[in-house]
Amino acid sequence: ELKHELKQGYKEKIVDIREEILRKRRAGKLPGDTTSTLKAWWQSHSKWPYPTEDDKARLVQETGLQLKQINNWFINQRKRNWHNNPSSSSALKSKRKSNAGDNNAERFM
Repeated sequence: ELKHELKQGYKEKIVDIREEILRKRRAGKLPGDTTSTLKAWWQSHSKWPYPTEDDKARLVQETGLQLKQINNWFINQRKRNWHNNPSSSSALKSKRKSNAGDNNAERFM
């Protein structure tokens, strides 16, 4: 009897954990209408895409997202798509690549 009760208790916990994992996986992408609102703000502030606290509060109201989600979206968007000074950043990347190549060549000599 005790063994059966323990099994049942663990089984319920496992089901709860599975449901929580699935819920978190589904939460991966934001809805399209939400991202279009964020992208519109992004495009109109492309030179300096750092929303103020007031901007963020307004975006929370407009999108229904949590403040943390808004912050994370902008962090990811800047990392993936923002180039403050494209000429210097591409020059820096090419310099890094050439230096990396030099280091690899030295290893084999």
